Amino acid sequence: MLIKHGKEGNGVQANDEPNMNANTKQQGDVPLITFLMPCYNSAGFMRCGVESLLQIEHPCEIILVNDGSKDETGSIAREYADRYEHVIAVDQENSNWGGVINRGISMARGKYFKVIDSDDSFDQLALRRVLETLDLAVETGNEPDLLITNYLYDHKASGTKREMQYRKFFPQGRVFTWDEMGRPGLDKFIMIHAAWYKTSILRESGVVLPTKVSYMDSLLLLHPMPYVETLYYLDVAPYLYLIGREGQSVEIDVVKKHIDEQILATKLAIDDVDYGELLETKPNCAMLMIGYVSCMMSVSTIHLFMINTPESIKKNDELWDYMRDKNPMLYDHVRRSWAGRANRKTALGRTLARGGFAIAQKLYKFA
Repeated sequence: MLIKHGKEGNGVQANDEPNMNANTKQQGDVPLITFLMPCYNSAGFMRCGVESLLQIEHPCEIILVNDGSKDETGSIAREYADRYEHVIAVDQENSNWGGVINRGISMARGKYFKVIDSDDSFDQLALRRVLETLDLAVETGNEPDLLITNYLYDHKASGTKREMQYRKFFPQGRVFTWDEMGRPGLDKFIMIHAAWYKTSILRESGVVLPTKVSYMDSLLLLHPMPYVETLYYLDVAPYLYLIGREGQSVEIDVVKKHIDEQILATKLAIDDVDYGELLETKPNCAMLMIGYVSCMMSVSTIHLFMINTPESIKKNDELWDYMRDKNPMLYDHVRRSWAGRANRKTALGRTLARGGFAIAQKLYKFA
């Protein structure tokens, strides 16, 4: 297979057995979807997302993981678990997002697996379409390995929403293979908010995320993708990705503070797959993944430029050298993308790159 690193990845130890207490429940039928909500100090905002899941009429499983919170998060999770048979509350020592995902995948009983961050929520009509589509797929025995949907940037400050959609290069209304979709350019990629993986694909891929670090959603998206054979695109936007809450991981100042973790995530994505082999066997899959790596390189580079110290500039040079040395083919593709155009060597060039990012952020409001 195309996966290059083992379960621990680049020396970062995966915590396979965090201390936990789970309100486990025996259910008869296999749930259609397992929804996993990682929660850390989420007491002030998690109810909106949970309530958006409780309106589901299809048989689903909801796992709420209190990841060592210091507020009332655990109590709120147990409250829901006590009230609803299909809700499971888990308390564990803090292991960050990756540790919660590892636990969730190991516990999941659903045919499909979906992560919802504790400050996000779902649109009810669009979510119903997703459930009806997957329910019919299971009933007819034509289940896609990966369902892709649109998602919405939900801007807290302005009260506006912006849809990210994929209509131009995915077939609609049927299960399809990688060969049947349009060839994505380097600026095209899907995000974890758009992905609904079959649980068996996640397990077959052996994905185990590093713990105690942030920004590991990239590996949850990328690592299982080469294992996908069949896909389905549904042109609705069920996932509402909240933008604007203070302290979010995508907030510029937060990314700058945790830039070494962002760099680590980028290096893990570079190392994870033999992109050259994948381009030969599943070129459209490879290009989607390369587009995502290009996006990660852009994020790392721009935020290092924003820090704008000799050390941060050196770290950026080292990151690009790392990709060139580890995977020259990947480097050749990415340097021709927007990430490569942003990677300027002069002070003026870095200023222009920061300005371009600011314009894109204002236009797309992705942070």
